[in-house]
Amino acid sequence: MNDLLRALGLSAGILFLVVILIVIVSIAVVNRGAEQVEAANGGHQVAEPAAHAKQTSAPVAAKGAKPVAAAGEEISVPQILLIGVGLFVITVVALLALSLIQHMG
Repeated sequence: MNDLLRALGLSAGILFLVVILIVIVSIAVVNRGAEQVEAANGGHQVAEPAAHAKQTSAPVAAKGAKPVAAAGEEISVPQILLIGVGLFVITVVALLALSLIQHMG
């Protein structure tokens, strides 16, 4: 049982470092994307504050503008986080099952 706990601790430590690396890379990519969007828009702010957006009417689409995806098709940050946590849990359970099978055999 002591070997199992040590192995789980080692694998948890490795996976924790991988998750931290993924979060850091994701933050860097999002910030770089935001800078590119801001530069493409000529330095104008991309999103309006929520309070201001509710008070104004819907903007008129410019001629030749790219169509925007429907609101139901957009994936939100909480959905991405849930998918990531789900995949992480599935991976840990699969590794635990593999470890148990190898120890039993």
